[in-house]
Amino acid sequence: MRRGSVPAGTGSSTNRWPPTTPPCPPTRSIPGSTAWRPATAGRNRPGPWAKWLCMAITRHRFGWLFAVCLLAALALAAITVQWWQRPAPDRAGPPSPAVLEARVTRVIDGDTIVVRTRDEREETVRYIGINAPEIDWESDDRRGPGWAARTLNQRLVAGQVVRLELDAEPRDSHGRLLAYVYAGDVFVNARLVEEGWAVTVRIPPNDRHFHLLLDRQRAALAAGRGFWGEAAAQLVDWQAAGEYIGLPATVEGVVRRVHRDRQSGIIFLNFGPNPRRDFTVVIRPPFGELFLSPEERYLNRRVRVRGIVEAFQGQPQIVVQLPEQIEVISSSR
Repeated sequence: MRRGSVPAGTGSSTNRWPPTTPPCPPTRSIPGSTAWRPATAGRNRPGPWAKWLCMAITRHRFGWLFAVCLLAALALAAITVQWWQRPAPDRAGPPSPAVLEARVTRVIDGDTIVVRTRDEREETVRYIGINAPEIDWESDDRRGPGWAARTLNQRLVAGQVVRLELDAEPRDSHGRLLAYVYAGDVFVNARLVEEGWAVTVRIPPNDRHFHLLLDRQRAALAAGRGFWGEAAAQLVDWQAAGEYIGLPATVEGVVRRVHRDRQSGIIFLNFGPNPRRDFTVVIRPPFGELFLSPEERYLNRRVRVRGIVEAFQGQPQIVVQLPEQIEVISSSR
């Protein structure tokens, strides 16, 4: 039989083989209606954006690259939306510090108090981030800076209900509670420093307010408040520094040796031939970062150092925190 001819017995010239139109797809009824429609009607029909995308991918020279970039952009958009829609606590800053309330029952010195908590516990509290001058309890002389720091501390907190803000480590090796102390709106640690009766110390990880306290010390030093003013008025030769232990003074001399301990990072400025006995300036970490090239700046130069003269194993020394405490007068020559 020739292609396109009508098979015998069909009785009609309109029925060609193969059919010129595809057979109708299966039909189904629409619930609630007597109408009929093809089962695939309205399904799997690409929209205009899908048609445009297919044409861009198949007909363009770099269609595959366009597809990859588009998928990456969609993925990035989905990640961004999920990030912004995550719960609010995930976007919050660091957790709020623990805060206790207690009544001060005794002021020991410029940076230590005794309190009674709401549950009737008695705690010794050491102020974080500062160090007040020591008190010579064996001496009857109460004119030293340690007594002045204690007097200011009493005026700020004695008998009051204070807030104790804790840091990363709540206690020290002596079992004392470590805290930033607030009496009403007064940040007591900072007030002692800015009035010139305490210096800044940094003992990680409890260093939340370190930079604030250091700025307060710099301001007190520049203004000559507290013992900084007393030190400026007391000029002492380095050989006589041992006579001023526990007192503020400005010690003058020539730096004969600059040594940086590799293990501890402490910088020592030695004024005499015996580095273990003669007067020395001590710069502890992290304050050493503030002193640029101490070897070049201080070695063989006459300087004046301001601070509290302390004794370490019988050796007089001044521990400094700021470069402003050391004034270069001239070279040794």
